[in-house]
Amino acid sequence: MRFLGVDLAWKDGNPSGVVLLGGQSFPLHLREAPQAMNDHPRVLEWIERHVAHHRAAVGIDAPLLGLDAGGHRAAEKEIGEVFQRFDSPAFPPPKDPDLRLFVAQLRKRRPLASFGPHHRPTSGNPAIREVYPNAFQVGLFRLDTTGERTIVKYKRKKKRFRRKADWVENGLMPFISRCNTTLMERHLVVDDASWRAFVAEAPDVAKTTRELKSIEDRWDAVLCALAVAFEFFRPGSMRFYPAGAEAWRRGYILAPSLPTAR
Repeated sequence: MRFLGVDLAWKDGNPSGVVLLGGQSFPLHLREAPQAMNDHPRVLEWIERHVAHHRAAVGIDAPLLGLDAGGHRAAEKEIGEVFQRFDSPAFPPPKDPDLRLFVAQLRKRRPLASFGPHHRPTSGNPAIREVYPNAFQVGLFRLDTTGERTIVKYKRKKKRFRRKADWVENGLMPFISRCNTTLMERHLVVDDASWRAFVAEAPDVAKTTRELKSIEDRWDAVLCALAVAFEFFRPGSMRFYPAGAEAWRRGYILAPSLPTAR
């Protein structure tokens, strides 16, 4: 089975990270070098290419349903109630026309049922999921069992990281190190030459801001792919927020079930 992760840029023309993992169980193989794609049509084509002849699930970090709700959807409200204690709230869907066009194009290619919790993917008919890497950190790192009060902060924001060096040394590097260590310790990804080549492209201050953002986007996409892999390979570890048989139709986020299993 294939698991596609997409860290979607809300504005077409900005880079989106994409990652392809595959396998019949954990640990998963990195099937190709992670990429940063600069336009939405390329992302859609990439998805179509990899789901055409395989059972697949696609995790996308972007709102996919309920975009016209206005303000916070029930999904963001419930995520906030559960994950705010880890400093991981969710924000309402943006009004970017590029994002809405991407979603419209995706919906033309895929039936609504493929976005829902009861859809089981078949070759050429993938499961499509809205995911949220910040919330997924809580389950991946089992933060509810470690006593930690916050997710690993790595996004560049002026109030958090005033200088590029701060972002690299106190944000990206700790985040990537924690991810890689956890994936190896939990035997979630195969530590082969392809994976080591990806990890070797590490952030450092000498890299440009664009290069560093590309690294960030691709690691976000790794978490997106793992989120949907957990749904199918670790039943019960993930759920749709909000709950309710038909609530997903008005917008949802796939995120960890808490408490996490030990």
